[in-house]
Amino acid sequence: MDDTILKAEIDSETTLYVSPIATATYQEHISEDNLGGDAGYFLMRARKVGLKESFEILAKAPSFDAAGELFDMIVSAGRRRAAA
Repeated sequence: MDDTILKAEIDSETTLYVSPIATATYQEHISEDNLGGDAGYFLMRARKVGLKESFEILAKAPSFDAAGELFDMIVSAGRRRAAA
């Protein structure tokens, strides 16, 4: 994810990203092409469990603004839970 645009550590095991995605990465992580291809901005989550790391595409947005809003909602909710 060299082109990462937004990145936030949600907790010690979870990192959230917003970024464009390479065609090969898209094909590797999408079993059915139900997101309309690799164009756009993707909200992605990386999780570390022990020595294993998993990567998951959570959502696709047509614009950086839309992806940024989703990112902000998730990050803000996580911060509110941590402060409670």
